[in-house]
Amino acid sequence: MTALTYDELKNKCQNKPEKDSQVSCKVLAKFKDGYLIDINDEWEGFIPKNHMLLTNDTEQDPYMPFSALIISGPDKSGRYMVSPKALKEKAVWQELLKLYEDNSLIKVKIAKAIKGGAEVYIDSVRAFIPGRYLRLPGLSPESWTNREVDVLIEEINYDEKKIILNQRKAWDLQRQREASITIQKVQEGDILDVPVLRVADFGVFVDLGGLDGLIPASELSWGRFNHPRDIVKVGQTLKARVFRIEKENQRVALSVKQLLGDPWEDIDREWNIGSILNGKVIGEANFGLFIELKPGVEALLHNTEIPEGMQKPKIGSEVKVKILKIDIDQRKIGVTLNKEESLDVSKDASVAVKEESTCHIGSATQSENVTNEETPNLVAETDEVINNGNMDSVSHSELN
Repeated sequence: MTALTYDELKNKCQNKPEKDSQVSCKVLAKFKDGYLIDINDEWEGFIPKNHMLLTNDTEQDPYMPFSALIISGPDKSGRYMVSPKALKEKAVWQELLKLYEDNSLIKVKIAKAIKGGAEVYIDSVRAFIPGRYLRLPGLSPESWTNREVDVLIEEINYDEKKIILNQRKAWDLQRQREASITIQKVQEGDILDVPVLRVADFGVFVDLGGLDGLIPASELSWGRFNHPRDIVKVGQTLKARVFRIEKENQRVALSVKQLLGDPWEDIDREWNIGSILNGKVIGEANFGLFIELKPGVEALLHNTEIPEGMQKPKIGSEVKVKILKIDIDQRKIGVTLNKEESLDVSKDASVAVKEESTCHIGSATQSENVTNEETPNLVAETDEVINNGNMDSVSHSELN
């Protein structure tokens, strides 16, 4: 071995590898825990076994130079700790820094759910998605594994080897980009199949492809309902017509009702005065009952059309009615109870009176506190019920 001259030694010291610098290496010897290497034909180094990048599970060719990163050194023996794996990771970090600066989306696969969020790897570089930056509705953390999501880099620090990702912000950004495209494509009059996203008191929000459209409650149905959730469910697909667009505000209004046709258009051809129909009691006012004859078409059953002494049909009950008046222009229909309906309801009321009267009479005859003065009044009341025809048979003997 020849001794180094002063100039060679000076040059070698000036070219001394620095931490985090890239160097050229060749394998000199293999050990159980790693590899002894030559660095730039001047220095010795060591690569831990788990830091060597193997190709197709084959060892590094000792005569083929490869690049690596100085991660520490030199030690007391003058050797450096070197890592091809760290060099590859540094290249990934440089690419991630560029993506962070450009605010670019990255598609990643969740490795597993961990405390506080999810763990992912980007070309062997570990990153973390905090739970507050995740938007995976309807999915439990156990089902996150291997799920691909688009993310933005929220925070990156190479020195601390720290990467924080944000999937929620990426989702919002994608929606904004899609919304900008959708608002230019959609036209008034378009008929679309739209999935329901949310149900509110005032209407239903639907997905137009990155853009939320609104179907007002008044445009959902011709029929009556208490709340939109009574007739629409989240996830349900509706067919609706676009009837208003505000491009500057990215707002789109749609209607289901407009596709169903006006239920009053053919009323004069469907029904006539005297037509007998089945209806449902859907509302009550001081002056009568509102009867739904079909969705969007209601009729008024005025109090004067309910026989005296007859119990009013209850809301939700089915009734048979006869049309007395039709006013297409005013969209008004007047009805009366069909004769058979009146008889059936009157019979029910009579049975109720009979049972109630019999119960009262029986109670009076069994009571030890009934006086002689009270008995004639009770008999008189019972005779009145009989004379009015509200009881089939009650004898005075039942009073004794």
